[in-house]
Order: sequence, then C-alpha cells, then structure tokens
Amino acid sequence: MDIISKIDELIEKPCYLIDIFPCTVPETSDRRYFVIEEYFQNNRNDWNKKFRNLLLKLYCYHDFWVSFGNELSKNPEPNLLAKWIQHCFEGNWRTRDYINIILPGCNAMVILNGDDLYLSLYNPDEPLKNLISQLAGAEGFFFYPAPGTQK
Repeated sequence: MDIISKIDELIEKPCYLIDIFPCTVPETSDRRYFVIEEYFQNNRNDWNKKFRNLLLKLYCYHDFWVSFGNELSKNPEPNLLAKWIQHCFEGNWRTRDYINIILPGCNAMVILNGDDLYLSLYNPDEPLKNLISQLAGAEGFFFYPAPGTQK
C-alpha cells in the first residue's frame, strides 16, 4: 500500500489529540478562547520546539512514513524530518503547511498542521497511547480522545 492510500485509510479511524489544553475549551460569550488562541499563535516558538521534540522522540521508537508537500519518504534522515516539521510553522499562522506521519509498525498516523496548537493521532494502539501519553506529558502537552471520536 502506498503512503497516500494509507493516509486516506487512517484518517477515518479514531482520533486522539496531543494538545496544549487538557480538554476542549468550552465556548464563552466573550469568546476569550479565540483571543488567547491568537496570542499563542503569535507567540508559539516554545510550542513549536515542543511539538518538534515530541515527534523526534517518537521517531526513536517507530518507523515513519512521511508525506510532506510533494515529498514522500520512508524513515527520512532526522535532520530532514526536523526541517520539514519546522517548515510547518513558518509563515502566516493561517497559511502554514502540514505533515502526515504514518507509523506502519502500529498502523497509526500523526498529523501536524502548522496552524493548529495540537497534533492529531489516528488509530493508536494501547502501547502507542501509553508512549504518547508519556512523551506528551514530558513536553507539557495533554493527550485525550478527540471530541466525537469513539474510544
């Protein structure tokens, strides 16, 4: 199976979030979350480093099949992977790039969208959930099922 077909398959599976917040923030009448989100978007260098570090640490444990722009790579060199991750954070936060990372050994996928303040993890098995929970916590993130996703 090619990388693109695998992405299409996994995007339909249960999703978990690796997020800066411990759960979905409830909407308030003053919409303060959106003001705070914009603040974090405009001051996100520390978050970007933590997302990059989490993904690089995860790469130590799992093979990565990566789709980035027109690039498709199985187990890219760590410096190239770090460069692609960093590129997702460049430019205007509303027009940033994204990267899809398949973990073929456990049939899961991580999506980093540079304009989000979370990572999406699709179809994790229990060992991966445990590992991600530890890696996320070490970087100051929270790990939980995406709203509306079956557990």
